[in-house]
Amino acid sequence: MDKRLRLIIGIPFCFTLLVIWFAWSAFRTAPPLAAENLRGAGLSIAAAIEQLAIADNSFHSLANYSTPDIAYFALIDRQGITRFHTNQSLIGHLSENTGQNFFPNGVSEGREKLGTGEEVYLLRSKLHTNNSEYLLVLALHTYRADQVIRRAKTGITVVSVLTTALWGLTLFAVLMLRREERHSREMQRREELARLGELGAVMAHEIRNPLAGIKGYAQLIETADDLEQALQYADKIVTQSLHMESLVNDLLSFSREDRMVRQLLDLPALVRENIDLIRLEAAPELIQIVYTCHSALMISADPDRISQLLLNLLKNGYQAMPDGGELKIELKRAKCGASLSISDTGIGIPSENLPYIFDPFWTNKARGTGLGLALCRKIVQEHGGSLTVESKTGIGTTFTLTFPLAD
Repeated sequence: MDKRLRLIIGIPFCFTLLVIWFAWSAFRTAPPLAAENLRGAGLSIAAAIEQLAIADNSFHSLANYSTPDIAYFALIDRQGITRFHTNQSLIGHLSENTGQNFFPNGVSEGREKLGTGEEVYLLRSKLHTNNSEYLLVLALHTYRADQVIRRAKTGITVVSVLTTALWGLTLFAVLMLRREERHSREMQRREELARLGELGAVMAHEIRNPLAGIKGYAQLIETADDLEQALQYADKIVTQSLHMESLVNDLLSFSREDRMVRQLLDLPALVRENIDLIRLEAAPELIQIVYTCHSALMISADPDRISQLLLNLLKNGYQAMPDGGELKIELKRAKCGASLSISDTGIGIPSENLPYIFDPFWTNKARGTGLGLALCRKIVQEHGGSLTVESKTGIGTTFTLTFPLAD
């Protein structure tokens, strides 16, 4: 599972968990919150009724007292006779709520269903006036307090719909990503087939010429007049064979996906070793090599792959100066890590060719496979670095390598 797919699935998953936790917490706290609201409203209304009853022993003022929350309320004396009821026809009747716990010791509360089918909050408490003690029976509508519960249920419904929609979009995104990956693999396969065709053309062209030469010189050996002439032809055959071997080695190096054996490398020392290998080849061409190193730099890399990279770039440098010149190598510490520049004073690269020099099989040399710089860029990328080039025709070319420093 790639990073994009993990991200597409991970974000909705975390969001879903968070929303479910939030909705469930709201739903769990809604009933206790509704009960607290009802209790608070009931106690407040009971206190107001008690004040009115104390102020008016005839209870006439209670007939005008009402709030949207009250379903009904009644005052019942110790004998069970209803002394006041919001339904005037019930005043004076014997209450049905008499029994062992007729007068509660404190506040009695709970939900009950009326004959109309409505569920109300019923609160029973003692009410003291100047002369007597009464039982206050207060029934409150619950629809306002239960609005909290309804909102919580609505929230869960909305969350469920949104979560379902989110996962629907996530599934759609995953399907689109899978489709894009399949399309990308198909395009990559086509590119690989095209590259194989191009590789076949390059191989046919590059191998056919040396083979033709080997065949021709082998036939000439049969007709050679003397041993010296035969040896000359044999030497030509060896040269053509070495060219074919170099081509095959470049192809193998570019196409292989070997697991690198990284180790801690002293980069200045490794650069110096490869310069010493090139110095003998460059000496007859009147190439002056200047190496500057400003500090000790350690990198984690495969020494064989880095040496192959350095040799390719150094050979390109002195081969670009057929009439001699200066090959300057500078190694220094930079913000991005270790920075290595290889500059020559050769013929340069035309500006129209610069975008293509790192493409596989592209070359402007009469004899070349076009894999050298492509291989260099691949090696640098394998080590987490970068490779850039600056060039001016007739002035020279500078390749700049960067590598992350070892911890």
